[in-house]
Amino acid sequence: MRKLLLLLIIITITQFSAIFGHAQAPQKQLPSLKNDGLIAIYNFHEDEYAEIQYRDAKGYSKEGLKEIAHIMRSRGDGAERQIDIRLIELIDNVQDHFNAETVELISGYRSPGYNDLLRDNGRGAARESLHKQGLAADIHIDEVDEAVLHGYAKSLGVGGTGLYPRYYFVHVDVGEPRSWVMDEKKGRELIGTGNNPNASWSAVTDQNLYKPGDSISIKATNNGYGTEGIQKNIWLDGFRKGKWSEHVQLSKGGGKRLKSGKSATFDVKLPDDQRLGKYRLVIFTSSDFSVPPAYSNEFYIR
Repeated sequence: MRKLLLLLIIITITQFSAIFGHAQAPQKQLPSLKNDGLIAIYNFHEDEYAEIQYRDAKGYSKEGLKEIAHIMRSRGDGAERQIDIRLIELIDNVQDHFNAETVELISGYRSPGYNDLLRDNGRGAARESLHKQGLAADIHIDEVDEAVLHGYAKSLGVGGTGLYPRYYFVHVDVGEPRSWVMDEKKGRELIGTGNNPNASWSAVTDQNLYKPGDSISIKATNNGYGTEGIQKNIWLDGFRKGKWSEHVQLSKGGGKRLKSGKSATFDVKLPDDQRLGKYRLVIFTSSDFSVPPAYSNEFYIR
């Protein structure tokens, strides 16, 4: 009888390890979270998108869990660790609750080395961060206000929730229930300014958040060495499923020439029925499209 019991224990551990990669300590039970077993994740820092079926009617998918571990890998060194299934279920629930097309991942698993690097650079990472155990994620949904996302995650009572409004993300974990709001210094944080293909120009919108039908004021600055031309031909680019795949023309007019260091302001109006999400403005710098356009910072329509 004792041999049979020992055999059953070994089989159970083996099955558990086949799914998770290694045996784990008993986990805290979480409230049942309604979700569909399918998540769509965009890794912001790696610029990768994936739709992953990690669970179906037969149970958890070993390959699906591996895919999640990969896309949620540590930044910098690419180290991977199995992500706790309870955290995956939580992220899936959040996506389904808001009917969100994509959950954007700011930070998932952090290797000890990368976590130490964040600490050394004064980024406020905890020494024993739950990110190091695959128990935490910093997430963002383009069309959902972070305070609303934070409030919903907090209401679930499944773990820790932190609001970082200046950087537009929410921390979620499956540790002990607790909640905080980061009291960050005032000031606007520009988003996505490193993707501009034309270094001769910078274009900054007057806000980071808009509603459908709002007007946007864009300040375009000539960063070149001489007089440069810019067009009032402005397009709205929308970000969907990891790609800038939506394009709407907002204005088309004459050009303007500016000396180096000088700026001009253009105003455009968003369509009243514009889909919610993340956007940028594309400002053409030549009438024949022979010169790369200038991209504005990214912003959200909510």
